[in-house]
Amino acid sequence: MSDQQLATAQPEDFGRLLRGAIDLHVHGRPDLSPGLPNRGSDLEVARLAHAYGLAGWVLKSHLWATTDRARALREALADEGFTVHGSVTLNPPVGGLEPAVVELAAAHGARVVFLPTWGNATDVGRGGYISTLLGRIAPSFGEYADRTAISLCEADGRLTGRARAVIDACRGLGLALATGHASVEESRAVAAYCAGIGQRLLVTHPLHYTTDPSMLREFTAMGAYLEFCNAPLVHPDAHLTVRDVHEALTAVGAEHAVLTTDVFSRWVPPEPECLRMFVEQLAYLGWSDDQIATMVSTNPRTFLGEPA
Repeated sequence: MSDQQLATAQPEDFGRLLRGAIDLHVHGRPDLSPGLPNRGSDLEVARLAHAYGLAGWVLKSHLWATTDRARALREALADEGFTVHGSVTLNPPVGGLEPAVVELAAAHGARVVFLPTWGNATDVGRGGYISTLLGRIAPSFGEYADRTAISLCEADGRLTGRARAVIDACRGLGLALATGHASVEESRAVAAYCAGIGQRLLVTHPLHYTTDPSMLREFTAMGAYLEFCNAPLVHPDAHLTVRDVHEALTAVGAEHAVLTTDVFSRWVPPEPECLRMFVEQLAYLGWSDDQIATMVSTNPRTFLGEPA
């Protein structure tokens, strides 16, 4: 059975909560390595997402800019009404916190800039999940990560000049910015700076920092969106459940939240099915169709600078 047949074989309203949705955090195949495949090629999964009612997604890589891949997918899907946006993640392989990299990525069609993920010094220090996987692929990775680790803040907590320059470049070029794997202190500093210059910001993985509602609302008070991903809920070592997300959403409100997938593992379904499962569970917990539409469609479009 093809992906299209699989989607249309479902009950008539199976995708009702995903109509017009944009997933801001999609890892293509491959992301880290072809030896670590996820469920389906970029084109196959994009067509499945379209069948589910999604309008598009942001293609992300922990290693390389995705602008060329996004353009190829857009061209292949031009007649299907599904848009794939490219991005760049400012990890060491692309130069880290370099405004010129942001400018070049924008010239190549990037719509979103992710601050360092595994390349962030805090993530390096704790031996994050992505670093663990990359260490299995590249024998020299540990030394490389230690040597090139990136801090967003000075010792006194202020953003570094390079971090400010990158954010300024995003603001000048109209790009959306996400915090990557920044620490809570770094994310707070980024959010404050973005609030001061009017830069659109998405705080990724906030529940990795805290479940304290007051801290979560500190970010939203500065105008940032909070991203809640399905990936941490379906990992074999997961420490979060959908009820944790439900409680966090109750604390901050749907108007400040974005729901994404961030999945790229063999043990999960393709992204559109993961997103459908996520929103269906939240609907079961009491979130209305309108609130879910705000979190999967309206807010992602606003973050990208598109009409809601």
